[in-house]
This record gives sequence, C-alpha cells and structure tokens, in this order.
Amino acid sequence: MEASPRKPLASTYIGALFHLWVFLGSFLLFQVELILARRLLPSYGSSAAIWTTCLVFYQAILVLGYFYSSRVTLAVQQGSYRWAHLLFVLIAVVVFPFRLHHFDLPPVAAILLTLTLSLGWPFLALSTTSVVAQGWFTRTEHPSRADPFFLYGTSNAGALLALLSFPFLVEPALDLEEQLLAWYVGYGCFVLLSCLCILCVRAGAPADRTKEAIPIAEPAPQVPRASRVTWMLLSASANALLLAVTNVLTLDASIPLLWILPLSLYLLTLIICFSKRPPTPTGLNRLAIGSLAIAFIAALFALARAQTSLPSLVLHSTVLWVGCLLMHGNLVWCRPSDPRLLGSFYLHVSLGGLAGTLLLALVVPLTLGSLALPYLDHSLAGLLLLGGLAARDVMRQAQGVPRPKLAPYVSGGAALFIIAILVLSGWLLSRGRVEGSRTFYGHYTVKDTGTLRLFQHGSTVHGVEDLRPGERGEPLSYYHRGSAVGRVLAVGGVGRSQVAVVGLGIGSLAAYGRRGESWDFYELDPEVERLARQHFSLLNTSQAHIRVLTGDARLRIQEAEAHRYDIIVLDAFSSDFVPTHLLTREALDLYLQKLKPGGLLLFHVSSRLFNLIPVLTRLSAELRIQGLVSQNETLTADELATGRSPSVWFAMSPDSTTIGILEQELQFQAVKASPAMMGRRAWTDNYVNLLHALAR
Repeated sequence: MEASPRKPLASTYIGALFHLWVFLGSFLLFQVELILARRLLPSYGSSAAIWTTCLVFYQAILVLGYFYSSRVTLAVQQGSYRWAHLLFVLIAVVVFPFRLHHFDLPPVAAILLTLTLSLGWPFLALSTTSVVAQGWFTRTEHPSRADPFFLYGTSNAGALLALLSFPFLVEPALDLEEQLLAWYVGYGCFVLLSCLCILCVRAGAPADRTKEAIPIAEPAPQVPRASRVTWMLLSASANALLLAVTNVLTLDASIPLLWILPLSLYLLTLIICFSKRPPTPTGLNRLAIGSLAIAFIAALFALARAQTSLPSLVLHSTVLWVGCLLMHGNLVWCRPSDPRLLGSFYLHVSLGGLAGTLLLALVVPLTLGSLALPYLDHSLAGLLLLGGLAARDVMRQAQGVPRPKLAPYVSGGAALFIIAILVLSGWLLSRGRVEGSRTFYGHYTVKDTGTLRLFQHGSTVHGVEDLRPGERGEPLSYYHRGSAVGRVLAVGGVGRSQVAVVGLGIGSLAAYGRRGESWDFYELDPEVERLARQHFSLLNTSQAHIRVLTGDARLRIQEAEAHRYDIIVLDAFSSDFVPTHLLTREALDLYLQKLKPGGLLLFHVSSRLFNLIPVLTRLSAELRIQGLVSQNETLTADELATGRSPSVWFAMSPDSTTIGILEQELQFQAVKASPAMMGRRAWTDNYVNLLHALAR
C-alpha cells in the first residue's frame, strides 16, 4: 500500500517551516531596530526623540513593505515571481556590514537619512515576510490555508522575544560589533528558510481548486471606503497611544530597557487579538474593564505622587494595554474574510500606524512644541481612539451589522476617562509654569513654586534659584555651597583657572566663577542656554569669563587643546540619566587628555534610577587612577525647603596631591573595585550593560 507523502508534509513540515520563517524574520526585524537605535544614541545626546524618530522610519518602511507584499500576494500564482522575491531578499546582503553615516542636518532628518542608507533595504525585505508568508500559505495544502491570519500572531511573538531578549540577554552578553555579527548569521538562516518555504509553496500548490482555496488569480473585490478608513483609524490610534506612553516613560532615560516596555505591551495585544482563536468581543471587554479597574486605583496614587512613581508607571502601561486591546480587537473583527484582500488590509493598517506615529513624533513637536503641555500626546491619542470606534460603527452600519452592545462603549469610555485623569494630573503638574519648551532633546519647564524658580528637564529638576532680593545668584539644588562640588570649587588647593562643565542646566556652577577665570560650558541643546539666560541670573552675573559651547560634549571637547583644564565637571544629565557615551573608557581617556597635570575629573551621579558609582569605580581601576566618592549628604528640613538637594559626586585624578586634598579636606572617600566589579566588563563605546547599573 502506498502512503501519501503530501499529507504529513502539508500538516507538519509546511506549517513548521512557515512559522519558523515568519518568527525569525520578525525577530531579526525588531533586533536590528534596537541595535541601530542603540548605536545612534551617542551621536544625538541620548535623546528620547531618537527612538521615536526610529519608530517613524520603521513605520514608513513597513508601509513600503506592505505595499510590495500586496502586489506579491496578487502575483503569487506565478512560479517565477517567488524566486524573484528571493532575489529581493538576497540583495539586502549588499549593504552588510551596516555603516552609520553622519550628516550636517537637523537631527530628525539626519537620523532618517542615516537609517535609510544603512538599513533601508534589509528592513524592507524583512518587513514583507509576514504578509508574503500569509499569501503564499494559502497556496499550500495545509489544512488551515484558508485562514492564514494566525501567522501574524507568530510574527508578533518573534518581535516580542526580540524585544525582551535584547536588554536582558543580548546587550549584557555581546558588544555592538558582536551583536551585528550574530544578526548577519541570523539573516543567512532567514534566506535559507525563504528558499525552503518557496519550495513548499511550489510543491504544495493545489492541483485542483477546492472550496477552501481561494482562486487568487481572480481579481480581488473592491474594498469599501468605510473599511479602509476604519482600518487606518484603529491602527493610528493604537500607534499614537504607543508613542504617547513611550514619550512619558523615556523622559528620564532613553535606553533600550525602557523602549521595550510599551512596545512589548503593544505587541502582546497584537498576539492576543491575532491568535488562531482571538477573544470574543465580550471576553476582550471584560479583560479591558478589569485592567482599567487596576489602573484607576493606581491613578489615585499617581495624582498625589511624582510622574515617575510606580503607580504612574502602572497607569500609563494600563492605558496603553487597554487602548491597544480595544483597537487591535476591533481590527480583527473588521478584517476581510477574503485572503485576496490580505495585502490591502495590512497596507491600510500600516498607513494608519505611520499616520499615528508621524502625528506624535513630528507634527506635534514641530507645531505645538512651545506648549509642551503634560499629556498633550495622550489627549490626541484619545481623540484618535474615539475616531476609530466611530469609524467601526459606520463600517458595521454599512455592512448591515447590528449595533454592538453596551460593553464596548463602557470600556472605550473608561479608557477615555483614564486619559482624562492623566490630562488633569498634567494640568496639576503644570501649575506655576512660567514657560515650557519641547525640542528634539527633551521637554523643558520653567516653573515657580513659592519663592523658588525651578528648571525641569522631563520630570527631573536641573536647577533652582531663589527669587527673593539678596538671594538671587546663589547656587542651590545639587550645587549649593555645602555640596561636594561646592566644597571643591571653594577650596584653594585645587587649581581652577580653566574649568569645563559638561551640561549647563541653569548655569548654577557659574556662581562659583571668579574674576580672571575662564569657564567653558558644553551644552547639547541651544534651547537650554536661552531658558537659562532668560529666566535665571546665574550665567549673567558670574564674575568669570563664561563661554557656552553647543553641540555634543565629546565632539566639542575634543576640539579643545590638550591639558587645557584644571577641572572638568561632568553634569550632562538627560532628565535623570547621564548619557552612557560620556561614561565609557574612550570618553574618560579623552577627558584625561584635556586635563592639566594635577587636574580633577568630577562626575555628578545622583539618580533615582541608576547607581553609577560601580561603573566609574570599574573604569578608574581600568585606567589605574584613584576614584573617590562623596555621598550620604545630610540636609536639614530648612535647607531642603530653600531649594538645596542632597547629591552624589565621584572624583578621579591621576595626581596624588589632588587625591590627598579631596580625602583630607573635602570629606571624599577613596573607593576600590571589588573582585566582583573587576569580573565585569568596563563600559566602552561598543559595550554598555545597564542592568548592572540599575539602582537597587
């Protein structure tokens, strides 16, 4: 008796190959997103807008990929075209290895052009995989070929694993060059799987058209306008909400670890909604309403606490989770049943995603940047969410579908209620605001509270001045005269005729400048200098000669002559985090070249999120110079009420005399790297492990 070889092939091997092909393509797609975004951070000051700009690029390429895929699914019956697609995938190898180009353009334009030239073709090739695979899967003999949407869930599972593995496995274990090498090997495996899947399609193409196999050669039916608009609005609102939450969570530190949380929640909703057995509308709404109940409890705490508190994190994450569940659930319920419309469906979904991303990443900052209102992004995402639900109802009415029960409106209304709470809390946070500003490099707020004027970057205060007569011009916050930096700049034993400060803030340290001294402030964003001079007096009243040099500190300080400075102060916080490229072995080598004999490096490392003392201790051991730390500063209630804050400072010097002054006169304590620290890799331009630096 002859056994039929095609049935096990169709039921087992074809399904496994297509799952693996789609999974690997999506995994590689999201891994390279993170790898190249991470490589871009040093060139653009570790701004949170780097990631959102990368998302714009990725969404734009996805649109092109889905447009290409829509044409491929229509031409799938042409055997030769399958091999043409393989050639399309292979051409991407020409751009290996990736090279990052630098252009003298505004940051957004420079990043988009850099990504296009270095990553455009490989990303485009990978972005076609999910839709092409679904179209080709309908031409196999697999029992589920009539409904290939479950492969979209496999694609999102690959993306989710890529996101979760990067900060916890890939980044701690491999440097940037090793990450790229592993990615190139993965792409080779992807090409091999593409060949095998093409062979399966060719071998498995049905000889006779069964009722489950849609004759794709026939023209696809026209998609109603209501359906196209609904798909786009539902996708746009989910992507806008993703950007809104990402912008909030990355205000304090733009790092891969914080990039992945909102994107992982977004993808998880796609996996749930596009699974082989998607949740029913009733089940999904129960899940959404239950999640919102948790968020509402968190909101009560978030209103009374800082924006970066744990309740606030839960609140933002739950709003994203519920909003995306609603939008992606409705996308599944509104999807076409005809496989010939696969390409059109995903094309319109990607167009909507691009529109939502562009709105919050580019349109709002360029047109409403001067408002810089807290949670403005959430409000716009909420309006899109309403539009998506309204378009869904119009589409259902056009199709003669009965109006849905009350549950979708309850969950949608509850989501909007939570967004309203966010807007209210943003209004409360903005009370006393003098001016707000939003640039590529951050959100800035100048606000008055009592007699104090504060300068905030994100949610972190970067400078305070007392407005009372006789108190103006006095350094406060982390820089008050009793702080470690205040003691260093007041003592006579440390030379200070030439001082460099990386990071301007409001120019608090300029208050220590004396007549005849030259102080250079290196500041990434020109907007910070404008706000400091317009609303604060410390820069304008300093006795020293002050220069503010704008641009990336590592590039600008490299232009200074060797052995120029007596003291270099590193205070370049991006909200609550020091950009990592300023704390690498190569960066410290540069600073030491610019120090005079007997000079001093002083690092401000106060942070709610990260403990950078072990990082700098390991680097000082690597450079064979002594490191010292000043922390556990105690302030009275009166001092805290008048704008003074405790701070942590780390000092390095190759000069033993300077080290002695710091220890004996200025209460610094020498630190030594433990065997455990020495067992870890020192930070370099190619390797940074942020997990070890998380505050515990």
